[in-house]
Amino acid sequence: MSAEVDARLLNWRFVVPGEPDGLLLLPADTETLPGAVTPEKDLLAQTLARRYPAVAVPDLAAWVPRGQRIEASRLLATLAAAVAPGGWLCVGFGNRWYAAAPLRPGSTSLGAALGAVRRAGLTGAEVYAALPDQRRAAFLVPLARPAEMNHMLRVLFETSFPSSGRGAVTFRRILSALRRVACAAPRARRHLVPAYYLVAQRPP
Repeated sequence: MSAEVDARLLNWRFVVPGEPDGLLLLPADTETLPGAVTPEKDLLAQTLARRYPAVAVPDLAAWVPRGQRIEASRLLATLAAAVAPGGWLCVGFGNRWYAAAPLRPGSTSLGAALGAVRRAGLTGAEVYAALPDQRRAAFLVPLARPAEMNHMLRVLFETSFPSSGRGAVTFRRILSALRRVACAAPRARRHLVPAYYLVAQRPP
């Protein structure tokens, strides 16, 4: 892997059960891993014709074919089907209903994503909030552990978003409003995050 590659591109490695040889990696950018299968985008269909001990897709939107009417959840179902018995899937995707940027290309709802992996036979799904987004997730916060999300919202939230750039002031105001809602209504948190990571396994 090149020294210039942003380390956040590989943060998914902290939430998966292991890194078997021959895992399928669909990179978000130019990141690579030794022993991983990393296909060209125009060869994805052929690549998914067989199964792999693990499938890692840090940014699902990067692999949704441009100009084609294919839903991210449909691609996710195909990726889940490529997981061999005993293997795992880890996928990052934008929240389709994120209030600050709804209906983004390549995004999907958490419900649709969970349904896709469940129908593909994967179980034990774990969901993480990806902050500031799925592409370069500085933080992966498990939604099943409220105490960790509380700490993120109260202590680390401001550090997860850039403070400069075009539209940064307006964007941060929107994020601050969403943060207040998330603190006041814990049950709504899963719907307010910008992106998710989902990890699931196929039984042996």
